[in-house]
Amino acid sequence: MNKILVMIYDGFSMYEISPLTSILAWSQTDWQIDVVAAEHKPYQTEDGFDVMPQMTFEDVQNIQAYQMLVMPGIANYHTVLPDQRNIVFLSRFKTRPRPVIAAISASPILLAKAGLLDDTKFVAGLFESAYEEERFIPKRNLVRKPVVSDNGIVTSTAFFPREFGITAAHAIGVNVPKNIFEQFGTDASAEDLTFRDNG
Repeated sequence: MNKILVMIYDGFSMYEISPLTSILAWSQTDWQIDVVAAEHKPYQTEDGFDVMPQMTFEDVQNIQAYQMLVMPGIANYHTVLPDQRNIVFLSRFKTRPRPVIAAISASPILLAKAGLLDDTKFVAGLFESAYEEERFIPKRNLVRKPVVSDNGIVTSTAFFPREFGITAAHAIGVNVPKNIFEQFGTDASAEDLTFRDNG
């Protein structure tokens, strides 16, 4: 069974990982998505949805059972970063081999706190002041590109969820066209908006 693990926390952003999870949902290969968090309680997304994780960090016995860890963005990382349970869990991914890690927007700050970016190029959706305030972030490894993939870690900013999803899917061997989820534009023709099944 192919499995990915989605880590959630208060204020997480669903839309930033939706292209990736949609790619997996429509893949020809079956993917199981397990949602994990520090506690078995509802976590509220940045837009007000309550999401109940299926398991806690302690329930994840073997990280090698997963092909990927997905980390959505965080509305306010100051509320998530102090919870050491998040950092302790992520520290388990410092081993090799490990699942691919896909982190978008502000969530790479958690990877930095866990030491996972010390030798890895990354991009993050953080204000410049964060790099001054949070000295543990290895700014020397910051690459200002839409998506960065290095050492089995895929990072991006909130502006590129589609490209993030495609790159992360490719990292686990799921082939998708580069133009998936591309915008048609308001000048789409009637033919563009006619949907046919393959049957």
